[in-house]
Amino acid sequence: MKISNSLKYLRSRYFSSLELLSEYNYPTPFHLFSKQFFKANKKFGSKDRRAIADICYNYFRMGVSLHPFSIKEGLLISLLTHKLDNYQDWLKLRDELGVDVNVDLSDNRIDFSSIMSKPISFYKDGFLMREFNHYNLSENQNFRPKNWAKDHNDDETGSLGLLGAKELNVNENLLPFKQVQDLSSQFLCSKISIEDNHKVWDICCGAGGKSLNLSSRKKGKFYLSDIRPSIIKNAESRMNKMHYDAKYAEIDISFHTDNLRFDNKKVNYAHFDTIIADVPCSGSGTWFRTPEHFMNFDYNSIANYTNRQKAIVENAIPFLKVGGTLYYMTCSVFEEENTNIKQWIIDNFSVSLQDEIMFDGIRHQSDAMYMANFKKLD
Repeated sequence: MKISNSLKYLRSRYFSSLELLSEYNYPTPFHLFSKQFFKANKKFGSKDRRAIADICYNYFRMGVSLHPFSIKEGLLISLLTHKLDNYQDWLKLRDELGVDVNVDLSDNRIDFSSIMSKPISFYKDGFLMREFNHYNLSENQNFRPKNWAKDHNDDETGSLGLLGAKELNVNENLLPFKQVQDLSSQFLCSKISIEDNHKVWDICCGAGGKSLNLSSRKKGKFYLSDIRPSIIKNAESRMNKMHYDAKYAEIDISFHTDNLRFDNKKVNYAHFDTIIADVPCSGSGTWFRTPEHFMNFDYNSIANYTNRQKAIVENAIPFLKVGGTLYYMTCSVFEEENTNIKQWIIDNFSVSLQDEIMFDGIRHQSDAMYMANFKKLD
């Protein structure tokens, strides 16, 4: 975004952005909070709303680099990531605010190392998997994931050679046969093997995107569950619109159970040929889409996620047949949620690791994802 060289506009939008950020309460999605903020403050025109939101998002996209600074200081620093017609206006605003930030603007090129102790980074050190270390490079500051969908009527290959995988126009009116699904998820679905007679359990189905994708092959019998009844209804509605059959259940598999009930029919141990566990996680592979997490995420909460991930796997595996396949998936780039859980599964259950995929979202203009699949031995 380009900010006008008028000090008046720069000052006004800075203070409006500061007000918005000061009132924001994480973990409320910022796009929802800002919508309510502007609804309550009707003085802002469309250009101002867009400019203020962009300023706030650029602040979030400075990531953990701004942790040593107050919101007032950090927001001022983040203004330098915008295109300013006249950087002298920024210097005047800095002096008005009494902020002690020294930066050389002589050639209109910003050297952030003169302001901060290290280059811009987004995640805390020591958490990323080795394969995702490049996610912390400052060059990713301008990375914006694209929006993706799977067109179930399209038999032509799209991105990455996937059937119907197309970039989605955000203003597009979607017909039922075009289902929103990130490219990373579509790619991992392409690596899931299902035969005609397979019984497939999508444990944490969410809105049903993976089951929708896999059902397009016309193979297998699908069972969808989630802890949230409203989400189950949404998934069922989407599946019905595509004329895909499935059975549904509200289940919290993080608690032990000896049997399951799908559509009021009991399901016992060793029932499924395939279990897809796209488990609740930090979502750190999606944070370039929702950058408020860079600034606010509590890294101590990762232990809560890993405990739940282990519980889900432990309680689900008895329902997998010998020779069946467990697909463990996250949209995280953190070692604790991915490779550490993979090793825990290997160490605690009679399984063999079949494959492991680290999907590089930055490379493919989408979100990052991780998947490890295991064959149950006995």
